[in-house]
Amino acid sequence: MAITRSYIVGDQVPPLSKTMTQEAINLFEKSGGKTGPSQFTDAETARDTLGTSGTVASGRMSLTFATELLRRYFGSDVYNRGGMVELRFLRPVRPGDIVTFSGRVTAITKVTDGGRVSVEVTGSNQKGDVTAVGAGACIVPSSCVPAEDTNGHSL
Repeated sequence: MAITRSYIVGDQVPPLSKTMTQEAINLFEKSGGKTGPSQFTDAETARDTLGTSGTVASGRMSLTFATELLRRYFGSDVYNRGGMVELRFLRPVRPGDIVTFSGRVTAITKVTDGGRVSVEVTGSNQKGDVTAVGAGACIVPSSCVPAEDTNGHSL
């Protein structure tokens, strides 16, 4: 018997936390084909380029974590076919930071193939500073969404 998940406006997405290490940043940058020093992999280049005291993680890493958050929430089989996420980067993420991504379902709209579940996404560091904000969405099967919205209107 298959388990069917349902989605309701206001649902909280279980948070996802990642500890940033310089090693993880270096591996991430290398996986994208980057070679040589950059503000992400070399403290001196970061000082010269950004004026910071050390390296920072690229925004692409935060985007990857936000995608992982939503992929875990919706399930990879559903998210990989109908999911998306957009982020705005507000503060740098540095080695040693613990970044936690969280989300909340903000809307569900009917679409041809089911329901579009919209989620606000936030990334914060261990100090409580918001590092990224954005939104994601996923098209889920009709069986996963309520027949009416919270105002009693048919979806």
